[in-house]
Amino acid sequence: MTARAQIVCLTLLLLIPVGCGYRSSLDRKVISGTITIGGEKAPRGFVRFVPIEGTQGPATSARISDGEYRATNRGGVPFGKHRVEIAAQRPTGEMIDLGGGQFTEKLEQIGDKKYAGKDSPLRVEVNADSKDRMDFEITE
Repeated sequence: MTARAQIVCLTLLLLIPVGCGYRSSLDRKVISGTITIGGEKAPRGFVRFVPIEGTQGPATSARISDGEYRATNRGGVPFGKHRVEIAAQRPTGEMIDLGGGQFTEKLEQIGDKKYAGKDSPLRVEVNADSKDRMDFEITE
């Protein structure tokens, strides 16, 4: 095989995987906002947008840090109706010994547990015209 043919073959082999990469066909939107519990920002936790009522796509999760979240994974939250689940924690001031000289903060769940799972009453609809910012207040 000539050097020119080898270069062409190598170039084609390098380009093929680029065209076959995963790309979701779902329309999505990046959503951000604030999570408060009893008027105070949630120190830590997660918020999940779970598709309901025929909405296609996976659940989208985002980390809560100092009351703020930003759902960006795979391009954001798929368009459609979603149940919003919020699991928040705060540090207790205690440390947990992980062994080997490593420690981590002990966390406790805060907020009404009904918001943390499939019984959450929070519902949103995401579409091209919906707001990019969605704030949520839950009870303690």
